[in-house]
Amino acid sequence: MSRQLILTILLLLTPISLFAASSPHINKQAILADSPDLQPVVLDYALNGYQWALTHGHVKNPDILTIVDFTKPSYEKRMWVIDLKNGKQLMKLRTTHGKNSGGTYATHFSNRPGTDASSLGVYEITNSYYGKHGLSARLAGLEPGINNNARSRAIVIHPASYVTPSYVARNHRAGRSWGCFGVDPAKSRKLVDLTKNGTVLFAYAKPEKHDPVVA
Repeated sequence: MSRQLILTILLLLTPISLFAASSPHINKQAILADSPDLQPVVLDYALNGYQWALTHGHVKNPDILTIVDFTKPSYEKRMWVIDLKNGKQLMKLRTTHGKNSGGTYATHFSNRPGTDASSLGVYEITNSYYGKHGLSARLAGLEPGINNNARSRAIVIHPASYVTPSYVARNHRAGRSWGCFGVDPAKSRKLVDLTKNGTVLFAYAKPEKHDPVVA
C-alpha cells in the first residue's frame, strides 16, 4: 500500500472535530457583566450552539459570537456581538425580523421558502459581498429543518433604512424584512467586518427550548 493511500485513509478516519478551530476560554460571567440585558438562558443556548458548530467544523473564527434574541421587541437592541476571548460586548444593535414573523414582536418562524419569516437556530456567517442593499454578509443555516434553507432563501445580514433610530422613533418599532437580519446602515459595515468569514450567529426565541442542538 502506498504512503499516499495510507495518509488518505487516515484523513478519512480522523474525526472532524480534530480539524475544528479551537475554542477560547469562555467566561460567561464576564460576558453577562458586560451585557447585562442579555438573558443568561439565551447566552447558554447560544454557547451550546456555538460549541456544536465548532465541533462540526463550521467555525473558522472562534473568537466572535453574534446572538439575536427575538423575544425582545424590534424597537429594542436585540443583537449582540460578543468577543468570547475577552468576554466583551463589541456591538449591540437593533435587527429586523421577517414580515410574516409578526409586528413589533416576532412570534412565528419558518424555514420554508416563500414564507418571508425569520428562522431561528445556529448559523455560520460566511462571506461578505456587495448586493442591492450595500455591503452584506451571507449566512449558512446549519440546522436541518430549522434554518438550512437560509442560503436558498437569500437570508443575509444587510443594511436597512427601516431600522435606523429615526425610523424606530417615528414608527415605534423597526420595519420588517423578508427574513433577513437588517441592521442600521451606520453600523452595518462594522458588523460585517467583525463577523464575516466563519463566525457563528445564534437566533433565539422560545421554540429553541426544544432544539436538540442547543437545549
